[in-house]
Amino acid sequence: MGTLSLMTAGPARAATGRALAVALAVALAVLGGPARAQQRYWYDGGERRLLWAESGLQADFGGAPGTKQSVIRPAVGDKTAAGDSGAAPAGATVYRDQADAGGRLRALPGGVLVGFRPGTTAAAREALLARHGLRLVRPIGERADWVLVASPPGDASLDLANRLHESGDFASASPNWWQPRQLK
Repeated sequence: MGTLSLMTAGPARAATGRALAVALAVALAVLGGPARAQQRYWYDGGERRLLWAESGLQADFGGAPGTKQSVIRPAVGDKTAAGDSGAAPAGATVYRDQADAGGRLRALPGGVLVGFRPGTTAAAREALLARHGLRLVRPIGERADWVLVASPPGDASLDLANRLHESGDFASASPNWWQPRQLK
């Protein structure tokens, strides 16, 4: 009988139910959207690791090499700090390894570390790099199994690393992370 009374309750009750359903859907989209947009990931070998953007910080890799300057700075987004244009200065996103403030900070200065599958010949390595439009920066270590390839700083390097790893053409691909030094 309860179902019958809902069906015969009239157009006013049906309109109210639709309005509540729309309001709930909008609230979920608004509240859930930014959280999903902030969630990123990267591959550490074969393990997918989650990242959380630290919205109050940005990384600036524009300093001269060897100078002592802080790479991590407060994010600037208001007109007074950004100048007349209102555009925030370019800076790389700063991430944490955990959702809370205890997670280690990391940022993306550019570059992707690419690992080749064992037994991949030099010619096959060159062909893989060319197929993906990659420019070799340098080998990593004494073996040729790992190389650093060029990419822009920031999220572009994270996106490239994930795309290369997920392509299945490489044993692994991960961003060239910058992390603050940990004093012992």
